[in-house]
Amino acid sequence: MSLFLKVRQCGEVFLTRLGLVLIPYLPRSWILALATALGHAAYACSSHLRKVGRVNLDLAFGQSLSRKDKRRILKTSFRTFALVMLDIFWFTHKTRERLAKYVSVDPAMEGLVRKRPRICVTAHLGNWELLGQACMAHGVNLISVAAPLANPVVDAIFIRFRKLMGQQVLPREGALRGVLNALRSGDNVGMLLDQNTKPSEGGVFVQFFGMPVPISAAGASLALRTNAEIVFGFCVPRPDGGYHVRVPARFTPALRAGEDPKSAVARITQDIAAVIETEIRNNPGFWLWTYKRWKYVGPGRDRSEYPFYAKILNPGP
Repeated sequence: MSLFLKVRQCGEVFLTRLGLVLIPYLPRSWILALATALGHAAYACSSHLRKVGRVNLDLAFGQSLSRKDKRRILKTSFRTFALVMLDIFWFTHKTRERLAKYVSVDPAMEGLVRKRPRICVTAHLGNWELLGQACMAHGVNLISVAAPLANPVVDAIFIRFRKLMGQQVLPREGALRGVLNALRSGDNVGMLLDQNTKPSEGGVFVQFFGMPVPISAAGASLALRTNAEIVFGFCVPRPDGGYHVRVPARFTPALRAGEDPKSAVARITQDIAAVIETEIRNNPGFWLWTYKRWKYVGPGRDRSEYPFYAKILNPGP
């Protein structure tokens, strides 16, 4: 490891531990004000992220939104991400009490308490980190699959947060056996399914805001394999500084007459992407627009159709 990376990791650990000492004891109004300040600062200072966010918004909405509206959405997205990070620390103190006060839930959540295999799908929209805590607080046991952070010390701290209410966390590498066991036991498995997953790593290309993007096919494949229900949940900010957990859609996928499993997985994965897209369209300021979602050029598409950061996937062996 280079000296720069060592210094960077030490700085990340210091700031994370400092946050654990200070942030949980601040009043909620201070947390909201700090999120606004940090969001504005990040927007002002991060020219590259602004560029990524702007080109993503142009691709997704074209001329249907004005430049002013897109700028407002992007600024809100920066603030939303700042609040997610702050709330990771803030909800470590008096967790159950604060969840009850600041997180309301969709009445449909009650139906998820009954034991049966479910794949709970969410996205980097609103507070995806707090969603698992809210589920556990309302009796919906959850086993989540998470990719480890680059900094192992910070990753361990984040995992402790995710486990505060009893949620189980499986590392993404080698998670298949644990996920299958959980589903066969009638448990809920949480998955973030709005990230780039190359076909060589289990992804399939689907339409997302009118352009092909690769998404993990694991949710669809596992649902077919275990007869699991797919449930969508999103923890979106409320105007008063709290959150509301929405459960906008749920369905149990199945093979259609004459359909082969591979085609079914592609179809169901497209259905998953469509629900996520609808939720983003309904709450555009709460999604992570600075993520390079259109990073890989779809089969048969021209590179010029994609954002500046996109690249063509190398064909497999």
